[in-house]
Amino acid sequence: MKVKAILTVVAGAWGLATSAEAGGELGMTHVWSRLADINGELGSVESTEFSPDSQYIVTGTKFDNTVRVFRTSDGAQMWVTEVPQEIERVAWTMDGKFVVSVSEDYMMRVIDAKTGEIVREIEHKSGIDGLAASHNGEYMVSGEERRDGAGAANVYRTSDWSLAYSVNHGDTVNEIDFTSDDKYFVTSGHPYVKIWNTQNGRLVRTLNIIDTNNPDTSSNFINVNISPDDKYIAAGATEGFVYIYELKTGKLLRRLNKSGQKLETVAWTPDGRYLGLAGHGKSVDFFATKHLLNDEIGNDGVPYALRVPVSDSLEYMEFNDAGTLFSTAHQDGTVQLWVFMSDDPLINTRRHEEVKRIQAEAARRNQN
Repeated sequence: MKVKAILTVVAGAWGLATSAEAGGELGMTHVWSRLADINGELGSVESTEFSPDSQYIVTGTKFDNTVRVFRTSDGAQMWVTEVPQEIERVAWTMDGKFVVSVSEDYMMRVIDAKTGEIVREIEHKSGIDGLAASHNGEYMVSGEERRDGAGAANVYRTSDWSLAYSVNHGDTVNEIDFTSDDKYFVTSGHPYVKIWNTQNGRLVRTLNIIDTNNPDTSSNFINVNISPDDKYIAAGATEGFVYIYELKTGKLLRRLNKSGQKLETVAWTPDGRYLGLAGHGKSVDFFATKHLLNDEIGNDGVPYALRVPVSDSLEYMEFNDAGTLFSTAHQDGTVQLWVFMSDDPLINTRRHEEVKRIQAEAARRNQN
């Protein structure tokens, strides 16, 4: 099958990156960069996450050991809190009242989102790499590094920060993600991706990194992200591999490697139409989901939907819920904000209709 390549146009590292495709333009515009690790190139931002209302961005750093909150609109730093050791991940509680950090000093810290004051510390048995909140706000899950042949994922109730239960991933838990309905959560790290029942902590399925058709025992899973429709799991690995699995069956649908460099972070766009990959390269690469799932297209033939040049390697990236903003955490010590532009030709029409509906409802309430 002959595949028509997508034309990619890049207009400068800090300008506009677009991809010409029928129906509109996919693109990203750089908005601001801020120093989140004071050491700059000798530092590294390990994590970045939007607040639930997209008004703020929290960061966690590797070498100056800080949690910082920046205002999204202009990048103004609201506060900074320092901890004793390297921070691996930060996350917001879903009510926006707290940010949570996990560190190499075995501590999970709950921090007041307005003041930066540490209000609770929860000690773990080893260093902590992974962290994720359930969409309903009920749970926060931390992922520990391997110790004595185990790597725990610990499920905490955010109502009182009590431990609901722990599960053994079997190795270091690098990253965690929930399905949109919170029925399941997924842990990723080293040779496994594991799917767990959130209600009772039972193991549903184990996905191994070794593909019988393309064995690669030297590769390890680094990250994981579930598609918005809960159909697919994307797991990035060392040496540039990304694995696409069907969540329901565990079937491997695609094993793609375009860069040959470690993938530190993967993220589906909130509409599920694209998958972004980034890591030790100098770009964020997007691929259309329809191409990734098309088994008639070989790996070499999967076209880039968009390639966005970046200043330095990425450790993490995240979309806001609306899919309009994109935050990236870099090894040069910066956190960066981008505007993400969909190629959906009806996006503005739907937005205008939504605004009209909201205005009409407000007018009716005022009349009553």
